Amino acid sequence: MRKIFVDYTRCVACKGCEIACAVEHHPSRSLVGLVGDARTQVNVRVLAVEHEAFPVSCRHCDPAWCMDACPAGAIARDPDTGAVILDPARCKACGMCAMVCPFDAISFKVTHASPDGRETAYKCDLCVHRVREGRLPACVEACHSGALAFREHAELRRDRATRNLREYLLGERAMPETFALFRELRRREFARRREPAP
Repeated sequence: MRKIFVDYTRCVACKGCEIACAVEHHPSRSLVGLVGDARTQVNVRVLAVEHEAFPVSCRHCDPAWCMDACPAGAIARDPDTGAVILDPARCKACGMCAMVCPFDAISFKVTHASPDGRETAYKCDLCVHRVREGRLPACVEACHSGALAFREHAELRRDRATRNLREYLLGERAMPETFALFRELRRREFARRREPAP
């Protein structure tokens, strides 16, 4: 199964993934349509801790604790993609899924997919409609820094091991200089903010 993997060292907190996700899951499929719409669904959130940023979304675990915890049977695994999908029509908004999720990937509110205008759970659906067509999930396609990758786990591990060995043996840089500069500037800015006021 292919999953979305995060390289937080490349994340520049541009929030392009959030915007792409919101557009992909909005009925209008346009940026203009979702502006000011309180029911807009964003399945990925870019969190910042100090000067580091990290995109957070569902990891489509196997086994999926949220699926086991849901008493309504609203969460199931897609047989084609292996994605963990939430059916808002069956969701009772009991919160059991959110309580057991170790990644804080499940949220609650009234979205365009919510039946009868009631609050339901929502989470990343891995853009299964796009994946079935051979396309990338919207967030991965929108990520221009390369922080998000949609790949097989074994393939990604092999490539990372090769890259790490190449770095160790040959001293090659793993990060483009522009990213390293951006991260250093962000680190200095946060350090400046922590200094006591004169």
